[in-house]
Amino acid sequence: MPHRDGGKFGGNHTTFIELAADFADVAAKCPEVNTISAGVIQGGQGVAGGERRVKFCNTKSGLLLKVRQSRSVQEVRIISSDPQRTTMVLARAALNGLNCRISFQKPS
Repeated sequence: MPHRDGGKFGGNHTTFIELAADFADVAAKCPEVNTISAGVIQGGQGVAGGERRVKFCNTKSGLLLKVRQSRSVQEVRIISSDPQRTTMVLARAALNGLNCRISFQKPS
């Protein structure tokens, strides 16, 4: 599992599941993104070889990505000055290059 540290990467965890690392790398290239923070990796959910997907959730300071790959799930927080643009960049990457399904959580 890849590690990301320094630059725009912050928080207590530096290990990402592969798909979450791909999203983090795309986000790190966005000028409006200030911080990317990996959550704890949760395993044992879903089925082996399962689909790759991401759910985009708006937060007060940016985005929360809920990334699922095979049996692993990880949340990635992205602090952005323009969350809408960041969401569009990441959604395009998901559909065009990262080959995963996307969904959006309605704001509460």
